[in-house]
Amino acid sequence: MITQKILKGCSVSGHPFFICCSGVLLFVVWVSMDSRYRIYRKKMYEHWSRRGFALLFVILFVLMIYICSEAAGHNDFNRILQQAIKELNVPGAVLMVEKPDGGILFYRAGIRRMGSRKPMSKNLKFRVGSITKTYVASIVLMLASEGRVQLDTEVHEILPEIVSKDEHVTVRHLLQMRSSLRNFTEDAQFLKLFRERPWMHWTPEHLLSFGNEVNYRSGRKFEYNNSNYVLLGLIIEKLTGDSFENQVYERILAPLNLKSTSFPVKSANIAEPFARGHDYNPQTGKVIDLSLRINPSWAWCSGNGVSTVSDLMKWNKAFLNGYGLSKRIFAEQMDFQPVARRISYGLGVMNKYDAVGHNGNFAGIYTAVAYRYNGYYFVILTNGQAKGGGRKATAESIFWQLIDKSTLFNQSKS
Repeated sequence: MITQKILKGCSVSGHPFFICCSGVLLFVVWVSMDSRYRIYRKKMYEHWSRRGFALLFVILFVLMIYICSEAAGHNDFNRILQQAIKELNVPGAVLMVEKPDGGILFYRAGIRRMGSRKPMSKNLKFRVGSITKTYVASIVLMLASEGRVQLDTEVHEILPEIVSKDEHVTVRHLLQMRSSLRNFTEDAQFLKLFRERPWMHWTPEHLLSFGNEVNYRSGRKFEYNNSNYVLLGLIIEKLTGDSFENQVYERILAPLNLKSTSFPVKSANIAEPFARGHDYNPQTGKVIDLSLRINPSWAWCSGNGVSTVSDLMKWNKAFLNGYGLSKRIFAEQMDFQPVARRISYGLGVMNKYDAVGHNGNFAGIYTAVAYRYNGYYFVILTNGQAKGGGRKATAESIFWQLIDKSTLFNQSKS
């Protein structure tokens, strides 16, 4: 009974401990079955002292403790996820983790739609917000790997009708969030129109017409700016003579078999099955389902992606390992530039306290993270805010609770 309790939940087939034990067992059985080795066995038994057996026992015991502490850390994930959505007032969340040995763990918490009892599931679609930027950055970097554009090419040379020659903004500046261009998502007029007519269809050129005065400090200061990635989407289309949607399908979605990922621009609809996205209004105290009321064209290449936890895990691994890129370009992508203490940004990829990847937020009603941390790959998707939810009701907050509270990453707390 004690052994069963210790090993309960330990899905560790293929672990070195069990490989070791299996090897020892097979050796003993093999020797015992053959009478020719009786003399050898006698000598071997005489040679092995009690100290030797004790040492072997200690080694096996330590290995078992390590394995079970690792399994306990994995079991922590479910408990912490359940607690987090309640504490942060998140309706529901899905979590997928890939361990260093390739094993996949999946957890779910909460509900897919407020007012229903339907639980979250692995096949539900979510809007992934700024994780869209990882696909955009990858295609631009693929074009650079193919020699079709240089990272230090000035954007004016590609889109002279949108970016002036005087601004000296390069493709690298856009990828690094250091262009100093106008940010449409911080423009008061844009925000007013967006709130009044969330169903409105936006063109990229219309989005780029909003923003404060241009600050000519290209490359000197980091500013998280969605305009950068709208421009990168236009650059992709100009260089390829094709739509971004076709390019991302041909270069990423089809080769990686990401059948549940899309980048809609014409409609607010999401193909079933999908999790509903919720917004909590503290002034009225009501939670509203805004899933199908916001046209994703407002974000376009800065945040209009839709995906599932499984598709996003496949992409996260491919992206963070240089999928489709030359070694030189991949090295440039991962050349992180400091933003704040222990936070830096590369070319479409961030490093926050050693978590490498990207996060996403679609108008607060969907949030996401896709990170690699300490050899583990994480994807978390949430569906907005329940009653009382605020700015911390995000996948990012859940992720850091997992890291801070799990015994897997905090052995001293176990």
